[in-house]
Amino acid sequence: MMNEEEQGESTPLLSPRTRGAYRPHNSKYKWACATILLAETFERIAFYGITANLVLFLNRGDLSWTSYNAANALFIFMGLSYLMCVFGGWLADTVLGRFRTIVISFVVYILGILFLPMLGHGQMRERLCGERSWIPIVPDASQDQGPYCDSVIYPVIAIIAIGTGSVKANIAPFGADQVKDEGPEVMRMFFNWFYWSINAGVLLSLGAVAFIQQNMGFFYGFLIPAVSLGIALILFVLGHPAYVCRPPSGSVLTNVFRIIMEACRSKRRRRRNYSQQSDIDTVVDPLPNPTWLDMAKVRYGGSFHESNVEDVKSLGKILPVFIVLIPYWMVYFQMQTTFQLQGLHMRIPPFNVKIKAINPDQTTQSADNDTVPNTAGDLIELQMPAAWLTLFDALLLLILIPVMDRVVYPWMDRRGCHFSVLKRISLGMFFGFCAVMCAGGLEMHRLQEFHNNHTILQNISGATYQAADVWIWWQVPQYSLIGASEVFASVAGLEFAYAAAPRSMHSIIMGLFFLASGIGSLLGSGLLALVKKFNWVNDVEFGNINLGHLDYYFFVLGGLQFLSFVVFNAVAISFHRAKMKRQKQQVGNGFGPRHLQRSNYIE
Repeated sequence: MMNEEEQGESTPLLSPRTRGAYRPHNSKYKWACATILLAETFERIAFYGITANLVLFLNRGDLSWTSYNAANALFIFMGLSYLMCVFGGWLADTVLGRFRTIVISFVVYILGILFLPMLGHGQMRERLCGERSWIPIVPDASQDQGPYCDSVIYPVIAIIAIGTGSVKANIAPFGADQVKDEGPEVMRMFFNWFYWSINAGVLLSLGAVAFIQQNMGFFYGFLIPAVSLGIALILFVLGHPAYVCRPPSGSVLTNVFRIIMEACRSKRRRRRNYSQQSDIDTVVDPLPNPTWLDMAKVRYGGSFHESNVEDVKSLGKILPVFIVLIPYWMVYFQMQTTFQLQGLHMRIPPFNVKIKAINPDQTTQSADNDTVPNTAGDLIELQMPAAWLTLFDALLLLILIPVMDRVVYPWMDRRGCHFSVLKRISLGMFFGFCAVMCAGGLEMHRLQEFHNNHTILQNISGATYQAADVWIWWQVPQYSLIGASEVFASVAGLEFAYAAAPRSMHSIIMGLFFLASGIGSLLGSGLLALVKKFNWVNDVEFGNINLGHLDYYFFVLGGLQFLSFVVFNAVAISFHRAKMKRQKQQVGNGFGPRHLQRSNYIE
């Protein structure tokens, strides 16, 4: 008979409920999920309120950073944010628990973001950074002086990155903790609505906050994200009475390294000892084909419990999925970079809002030759923010996620066609491949129109672009395909990271999932820097792409995505074969169908 610890480890992550016969037994979980989802929405408003126009904020006249320094600051911020996901996951799993980690992370997050409105206000900025000793007429990277106020800005974005990374790593698994005992359908529903909440925040941030920043100033533009983050913390704390809060399970990450090191050192010696002991029947229930990690188990002379080693082995099965997903993230992050750059060089429809305003600085001559204020006023022209180009993706997600959750998935379940997590990830990767190939084909057409002198000059945010006379609406398919890929690959990836992880490693696994996406972003920028050497991307004339071949870059990305799609399906097939093998062993050991539901749900 299994002891209690072994029995707990063999219990499936998701409670075995018959499909279509779900009956909730926790009346508080809806309130808990509602506060978590609302908190996530307001947190995303704050996050994208920072990232949407950070480069513009640093590059404009008040700070006058060079384009390289401004872009580099954003890369540092994004990289630290995703790196802190691993730290935040470790902190929650081993020291503080998820609830306290999220609350403390929110506080750190708020302390950092409160500096941004001050940096966006002239007098406050001078108090923080001092008066400027020089004012460049044209930003020049060759000047001896470093970026103005960098000694304040870099620590501020580092503090914000620590907060947002720790929140990101823990809030999704903490929400999943609330519905873990409600069945796989409720788990899937939570992750779908969690991602819907993220994109609701993206939509509000890009639609409103970015517009205010670009047209009304960064003091108010950064004050709104700070207030939004405060609301997120209040909402999250209000849900505490309804939360299921699990204590930390110990230093799992430390045990992982200790198990690996011990298994490597004692592999040969333990196998030899096992062979000698098996002749005198001193080993209880030995495995027929032990792996090298099994050498760290107590039964083979090691010092670690069976369940601890099995957790590390399951980690080895999850990481290949994350690694194969990295090329997908390389494609995904083109939406904020090269897709936008491509759109800026296409015909953008006019979106000019004109508002009458009295300008007291301008005067007119009256009949008696006195000067009087120009009460007729001028017309202030507001511009469409470049960040709005990504709204196609967010809008599609807001529409498609509820449709899939409420209509498509239940319809498939009723007909016995279970759409597993790995199948959804595979479909999402295929949509990502289609998106970048569409972008490559459109870029070929755009360059052809440009070289045929079908061009226009258009002014966006004070910069003049020589664009091809091709409507930007032709980008809708690639943005839509990216949105469709998110519905499947990204949502299901979050679900997989939680459902396939051992109980003791949920937050760490979630942190590794976000770390993989961060690596994909950095590799995408690295690939762009590499192809620049082949003149596929030309950065003369403030990033003019008309003299390069961005289409070649898109096709290379498409090739990498298709290769990863093939590899991922091979990994998924190996998962399926391993599942069939486990089911045979479990049936042979007397386990019933309830023990098989978790693997069916994932694979």
